Amino acid sequence: MLQLNGAMSHSQLPPLPVVATSSELNELLEKIEIEKEIAVDIESNGFYVYHEKVCLLQLSTRKEDFIIDPISVEDLSPLKRIFADPATEKVFHAGDYDIGCLKRDYGFTVSNVFDTMIASRLLGTPKLGLAYAIEKYFGIHISKKLQRAHWGKRPLSTEQLQYARLDTHYLLRLRDILHQELRAP
Repeated sequence: MLQLNGAMSHSQLPPLPVVATSSELNELLEKIEIEKEIAVDIESNGFYVYHEKVCLLQLSTRKEDFIIDPISVEDLSPLKRIFADPATEKVFHAGDYDIGCLKRDYGFTVSNVFDTMIASRLLGTPKLGLAYAIEKYFGIHISKKLQRAHWGKRPLSTEQLQYARLDTHYLLRLRDILHQELRAP
């Protein structure tokens, strides 16, 4: 297994579970509701429609990455309790947009948030993008070329799913590093 600065190369990650049914969402809930922190990101179709919506929800724990397809899973309300739970830290990068979309589309209240972009800003980091932070701390280059992809079109390509996965895959480890830097004297 190839290790880069303590991280597995993203080309060698295990298969990515895509949650596309209510029963798969319930199985996912059983896995994530015991976690103390989860990494979160969304993809929307805002560049392609007048009324945008959340088209993909990415979650990562310290062990696994998940993609939830809200176009296939019509009812995401079971996730509401996870997002509102103050005992579970939700880690975002530039989360203000994501949190606003989750509130708009699903009525979610999000509590106990750590935002890696805000932490980077407080630390005086010259560039605030996620790709920069992952390269700086893990020595791994991730492409952001699909950032403006049409996330509302199905089927999603393997490249799109890999891109979406990487938006949360490193976030919990990045949170740990930034949290430690923020606490340093």
